Amino acid sequence: MLADTHEPLAKQDDRLLLTEIYQRDYSRMMAVAMQILSSHSRAEDAVHETFLKMLTHMDSLRAVPEERRIYWVLTVTRNTALDMLRKEGREMPMEHAPEAAAPREEGEVQRLVELIRAMPENYRRILELRFLAEWSNADIARELNMSVGAVKTRLSRGRQALIQRMREEGYTCG
Repeated sequence: MLADTHEPLAKQDDRLLLTEIYQRDYSRMMAVAMQILSSHSRAEDAVHETFLKMLTHMDSLRAVPEERRIYWVLTVTRNTALDMLRKEGREMPMEHAPEAAAPREEGEVQRLVELIRAMPENYRRILELRFLAEWSNADIARELNMSVGAVKTRLSRGRQALIQRMREEGYTCG
């Protein structure tokens, strides 16, 4: 009985959160999608698809600290737009790729983010979702239509490749 009384509140809170994101961040989401898709109607489709993804990942969205939420939202928007390109059989050249939506930070953390972004696509996407967007392995598996085991394997291999690149740049990795 207690769960029934809280469910409408949770749904109302979810609606309020999505409405707030829509009102505050829609134009930034559109800018990210437009930069990738170069079409207003396709960018709108990507943004609307992003809202559907947010709806299915409300636990993850709520878990992101409010001050970092925009970066999570823009990362999902970016990846959704890139997925649309891939489904059309097109790839966006890396030199034209928009900056990932992770916050700019100084020093070593920023360099780590740059190294992740420079990884091969099959690792980069999983590393971004796991470490920049802070998604769970299960959420990544659903998003990329993979098994959790495949996500764990790629995450492990991507992490190993990232550590190797960091060592090449002079970082000491424990």
